[in-house]
Amino acid sequence: MAAEAYLQENPGELLFTSRSSRIFQWKGSTLLKLFNSEVDPDLIRNEEINTNEAFSRGVSKVQCHGLVEVDGQLGLIMERVEGKTLISLAASKPGTALAVPALMASLQINMHRTETTSIRCYKEIVLKALESQPLSFLSSDERTLVRKKLDSLPDGNSILHLDYHPDNIMSDTREATIIDWMTAASGPPAADVAATLYLLNEGEMIPGLNRVVASVLESIRKLICRRYLKEYKKVTGIRDEDIAPWRLPFLIVRLGIWNIASEVDLLKTKIRQELGCTGV
Repeated sequence: MAAEAYLQENPGELLFTSRSSRIFQWKGSTLLKLFNSEVDPDLIRNEEINTNEAFSRGVSKVQCHGLVEVDGQLGLIMERVEGKTLISLAASKPGTALAVPALMASLQINMHRTETTSIRCYKEIVLKALESQPLSFLSSDERTLVRKKLDSLPDGNSILHLDYHPDNIMSDTREATIIDWMTAASGPPAADVAATLYLLNEGEMIPGLNRVVASVLESIRKLICRRYLKEYKKVTGIRDEDIAPWRLPFLIVRLGIWNIASEVDLLKTKIRQELGCTGV
């Protein structure tokens, strides 16, 4: 679908900036999510599809009103969701932090119990990432091994977020909802849990934090991770051995799609470590 053009119209107030976009106040109750120029246009169009599917399935309260172009940059018009991210909320109201792990597990379980035929398949995303330039360090034999491992894993049609962490959950203390659906896919729930474990335990912290703040947040997110996983396992019965094989696919997607400069060398090492493991 072609983007509606707003070539002469300036965005409203800049509300906040993420790794891939800037969020502006737009018209009425809507926001403009204006993507950085290096973001793949296919990812932006996927976010439109994914957001609307999650909304229509009742998994998210975020509604997308379409694709626009502002001064040559692609953006999405989103309905504004009131509240703060769980991280911001916990910072302003520390007492709410204790509820974060159970809330994370509950929202994700509800998402995983929702099936879709409209969102792209996770295995296809992994295979596409495997052929991208950042994965060119792998040999032909290593690529073949990745494909064999991926082929041996179960299929599924649950909605997966694949960037699921407290900063992608909005709450007004009464209701909470999941945001930022760019990386969503369809597949088995274990794949999404593996992604969340990586993000909470190993993903790069917010750029620009001073060392003291980063150290405190690092401890908090790892505590959240342990409690979140315990709750998810208690409710669903998922096992560590169900989750572990999906670590390698996520490492490949993380490097191939996001290609975060500060993570590249470490991700290459981790991918090779996973390929060298037995029983995975």
